[in-house]
Amino acid sequence: MSTKSFRQLSLRIILLALFVFNIDVVSQAQQHKNYVVKNTGRKDTLFNLFRSPPASAKPRVYWFWEYNRVTKAGITRDLTEFKAKGISGVNLICTGGYAGKEPLPGVPFLGKEWRALFRYAVSEANKLHIEIGFNLAGGWTMMGPSVTKDNAMKKVESAELRVAGPTKFSGTLPQPKIIDGYYHDIMVQAFKAPDSTQAIDPKTIIDLTARLDASGHLEWSVPEGKWVILRTGYTLTGHPWSKWKAYPEGDTFKGGEGYEIDYLSRAALDDYFAHLGKTVIDEARIAGGHLDYLWSDSWECGKLTWTQDFPNQFNRFRGYDLKAYMPVLAGYNVINADVSARFRDDFDRTIQDCIAENYYGHFEELCHQHGMKVGNEAGGPNDIPPQDVLKNFGHCDILAGEFWVNGHYNSPDGYNKDRFNRLNLKQTATAAHVYGKRQAQAEAFTQQEQDRTHWSLGPSDLKPYANDAFCEGINRLMLHQATCQPPTDGKPGYEFCAGQHFTPNITWWEQSPAFFTYLSRCQYMLQQGKFVGDVCFYLGERPPLLAPPKYNIPSLGPGYDCDYSNPEVLLTRMTAKDGRIVLPDGMSYKLLVLQNCTSPSPEIAKQVGAYQSLSLSPIPSDAMSLPVIKKIRELIYLGATVVGAPPDMSAELKNYPECDVQVRKIAAEIWGDLDGKTRTERRLGKGRVIWGKTSREVLLEDGVAPDFSFTGQAEQPDQFDYIHRSYSGTEIYFVINRTNRRQVSDFTFRVAGKQPEIWNAVTGKTQIAAAFHQANACTTMPLELDAFGSCFIVFRKPIALNAKGKAERNFPQLKEISQLSGAWNASFDPKWGGPAKVEFPELISWTKRPEDGIKYYSGTATYTKTFDLSKDADDKGIRMPKKIFLDLGEVKSVAEVRLNGKKLGILWCAPWRVEITNAVKPTGNILEVDVINLWANRVVGDLNQPKEKRFTKTHDAFRFDMLRGSTPLLESGLLGPVKVYSAAD
Repeated sequence: MSTKSFRQLSLRIILLALFVFNIDVVSQAQQHKNYVVKNTGRKDTLFNLFRSPPASAKPRVYWFWEYNRVTKAGITRDLTEFKAKGISGVNLICTGGYAGKEPLPGVPFLGKEWRALFRYAVSEANKLHIEIGFNLAGGWTMMGPSVTKDNAMKKVESAELRVAGPTKFSGTLPQPKIIDGYYHDIMVQAFKAPDSTQAIDPKTIIDLTARLDASGHLEWSVPEGKWVILRTGYTLTGHPWSKWKAYPEGDTFKGGEGYEIDYLSRAALDDYFAHLGKTVIDEARIAGGHLDYLWSDSWECGKLTWTQDFPNQFNRFRGYDLKAYMPVLAGYNVINADVSARFRDDFDRTIQDCIAENYYGHFEELCHQHGMKVGNEAGGPNDIPPQDVLKNFGHCDILAGEFWVNGHYNSPDGYNKDRFNRLNLKQTATAAHVYGKRQAQAEAFTQQEQDRTHWSLGPSDLKPYANDAFCEGINRLMLHQATCQPPTDGKPGYEFCAGQHFTPNITWWEQSPAFFTYLSRCQYMLQQGKFVGDVCFYLGERPPLLAPPKYNIPSLGPGYDCDYSNPEVLLTRMTAKDGRIVLPDGMSYKLLVLQNCTSPSPEIAKQVGAYQSLSLSPIPSDAMSLPVIKKIRELIYLGATVVGAPPDMSAELKNYPECDVQVRKIAAEIWGDLDGKTRTERRLGKGRVIWGKTSREVLLEDGVAPDFSFTGQAEQPDQFDYIHRSYSGTEIYFVINRTNRRQVSDFTFRVAGKQPEIWNAVTGKTQIAAAFHQANACTTMPLELDAFGSCFIVFRKPIALNAKGKAERNFPQLKEISQLSGAWNASFDPKWGGPAKVEFPELISWTKRPEDGIKYYSGTATYTKTFDLSKDADDKGIRMPKKIFLDLGEVKSVAEVRLNGKKLGILWCAPWRVEITNAVKPTGNILEVDVINLWANRVVGDLNQPKEKRFTKTHDAFRFDMLRGSTPLLESGLLGPVKVYSAAD
């Protein structure tokens, strides 16, 4: 580059900094100024939509009609307030999962009044341009009074009788287990009774099904020898959640009771959709509006193993008849133990395929036929049958996982980092990546625990959980939850049995746009382009197929990210080009690793398995089906790098034993003379296969450095986290501090030749990094992240490969000017039991005050204090610093700041700091701080009072002791210390 060109480039960068970016990112206040880009000569869409995110990047909310206790006034209030505060969509769920001890009265579900209210809600949502979906149930998944036993969840049961021949048998066979009086026979088989070492020869099995009458009576001439007569049938599953009951026995309302549908059966879904689906579709049409999507929420109804046409389904998916292998389900070996294990896997794979295609796939078809999208929590969250969850998600327009915030107050580092709370987030995100979906959603902030469930967490408490979810790959939150109720019910109102509660009744609702805007800005940025991951781990074919949460994978190590693939994606969506594994929607990876299990980590496998009540082995499977190994060979010839050991046998029973011979033959062609020890790499076509090296070793040998690293990463890899998106020449990194302490560190990003920019999603402000250097095709820069802080690092403007920043820091150095010590005046709202005026000699939590009106107060209190800028301040024209900041120290839970009558913004997370440069005077400053805490303290105080003396209107007692009179109070108020700082140039 010439000297003249370099000067021109430098001038452009300086002008960009002056006109486009506001270089101050110290303040964490949510400013309400308009920072629209000016004088740039072009429209900066990324920046503008980061500042003011579109509806597609704003959170949705679960909108619960609890006992269908709703009114038009409540509907209008909620939808209007959601729109105003930054929530762009509602997912309407009718439920009876209640926080109180007694059910509330409501309108009958699907009755005349309910239908009118539903039509009104659809009309209001459409009028306000709020997206509206409907959960197709009176609970979570599809259940209710329309579901017959024939269309309900079923399982295989068997009973046997041992007889010796020759003899004439005439009698009633033992009855397999019956649930709810429902049972049908599948088949009756007889076979020679094996001893402990023998297996059944399928050719010797005698089919006696036609000899069994309706009463269970069998007539049979028994041949010589010892025989087992095996009677196999199906009944209902009997799982506690497979049949919903009305509260208090269950969690639905009267009239919503009923069975879960048979999720293996298209016919069962068709019948259910004809009853409820078409009802709500018709009502929306009558209202002159539409539903945007139908929803099926989390699977919590247990396992199922049969449907009426399962033999046909099995033959369709597996390509052979299951009849001869049915004794395996009763615990017998057919042919041998290996064959029996393969049949068992084939049986479970058929369950997986039926769920994916007959339920999620058919639900997708039905919704699309009616002009709607489909959304599902298609991966759990608990006690599921074997499932290929990625395949389930392939049939979703809105893919959703969920994360919880239980254990927050007992966690040592400010929030509960246990991945058990977020086990299916990476799974949801990877499904979005490999199936070409732009958004990966999560049910957000769900909580259900003693003493903490209701109104106990503020936005700063929730932030680290959102940050973790974003780094897992989630880029849209559906807030859990908002209960619609009549405004006349009062505050905080009557609630669902799990939190959080995002309604106009919460104490910090008027300040909520600050938090929602942070989420929306993060979501907008994380919806851009494509996820960047170097490795795709193949999960294999052994059921169940579940992807693990994000964790420090030993073979990959920190600084790299990954996705996961199931057989369907590998077979139908993968190819190779230019040395990379590529998908049709633009995703690509450097390596395909044949992991062949959920995780080789025993800890991770145990956690995921326990979560789903399934057995997961950390030992990689050595089986691979013929179609899969053929596709892997094809990928390698096209240029893919595949890492992993060769298979030893077929993963299927079809065409056994010839299938094993064919798999081994192709494996020999691919892996050749590799032994995974002394010979580890082999070229094949344009690609290569590697066995005996870790994915990290391969990447480093190929010159692929970690995508993200920081000082001390090897010792504390979980101290920070990241995710990387890329689009149209722009690289976007989201970086988070996972500790509750301010951290300063150097961070390295695998980008060079582009100017780093720092974008703050809390304030909406951006700056060009002034301190950075480039080396080895990477950019290193110092960052300062406050407790649970985050930022986006954006690379988009070309610079020279040897360019570097001219400063040592990217953030101004703060110097304390003064501390606002001494007494503060405060005013509380007497309507909620607080004193109209009181003095705080020092800043302490309200819970440490002796007055009950302060100790148990919930709501807003205003602190006031007059101060001079410094001890030397006078009226003789003191030289003011260029930038001055007010730091509140610590606040529980939200603050609004005014100085000398000027509104300075909302503070809701660390650092509790706002710039006051344009509002402060040398002397006589009047500071007002509105501090808003949470409802829990007032509710707890009221639970210790007779009803007539209570300030709140809510449950008289809380289910599961989620709040009670002995619940510990939450720290509240302005805790300080409050200080004034100047910023060094």
